[in-house]
Amino acid sequence: MSQLIKIDAEYKAWIEDIGNRYHSRQVKAAVLVNQEMLRFYWSIGQDIVNKKAESKWGSSFFDALSRDMKNVLPGVQGLSASNLRYMKRFYELYDLEFLPQVVEEIQSTTESPASLPDSVQISEQELFSVPWGHHRTIIDKCKGDTKKAIFFVKKR
Repeated sequence: MSQLIKIDAEYKAWIEDIGNRYHSRQVKAAVLVNQEMLRFYWSIGQDIVNKKAESKWGSSFFDALSRDMKNVLPGVQGLSASNLRYMKRFYELYDLEFLPQVVEEIQSTTESPASLPDSVQISEQELFSVPWGHHRTIIDKCKGDTKKAIFFVKKR
């Protein structure tokens, strides 16, 4: 690059804009990846609950699942037995399976939003935009209290 181009203010501003746009897209991509991983973790928790996996496959189920998932997905992080337990608790705490039906019922009522149960006042977008580490902390602190957990998710 010649010295004339380096000195040109328009060119310099354009290069800075390109850099800013690149970094902005990196952040957006990271947020989307986080959301998809949370959806994946939630689905694993859903599978564990729906299959009644612990009672079906025994007390060492999470250790076996962790080992087997690591064999199927070598090099993938986040497949420890403790993280798999968190995935189950994540699903149980925020079981969104019936949310669309409940939201329809709420929208058809004349009640004010303040009088509605807090447990349904969260969207998937809100839930899946919180980092996994924060969810783990919320799961630990709220001990199954969905209303309290949703409060903290909304405070992120």
